[in-house]
Amino acid sequence: MTETVLPCGPEAAGQARRLVARACADAQLPPDACDSALLCTSELVTNAIVHGRSDVRLWMKADRGWLRIEVGDDNSRHPHLQPADDGALDGRGLFIVDLLTTRWGVRDDSIGKVVWFELRADPVAD
Repeated sequence: MTETVLPCGPEAAGQARRLVARACADAQLPPDACDSALLCTSELVTNAIVHGRSDVRLWMKADRGWLRIEVGDDNSRHPHLQPADDGALDGRGLFIVDLLTTRWGVRDDSIGKVVWFELRADPVAD
């Protein structure tokens, strides 16, 4: 699994998306699955920036038709899937991740927590 440390700032989400786009290509994911991976990565990295206080850790593992992304921060509080208020401007991130990924979860680590997701899709033809 490849690990990258991203600065806790507004540029982190863009850096993460560029890295994940390369991982999607390596996994030969179709464009719609790659779009889902990029959106979910943005959501998790943004949450790590908003709720954490230090650098964001990004892990990626890709294989043909399969991708796993993990995002870690220093906040040990686990996020929970909850319905968003129709008028709310935020609070839909995990709902999006739940909708677009094959599976996702949260685990503790020595620094805080790691939120992860996996995507499986038929790979594009060579």
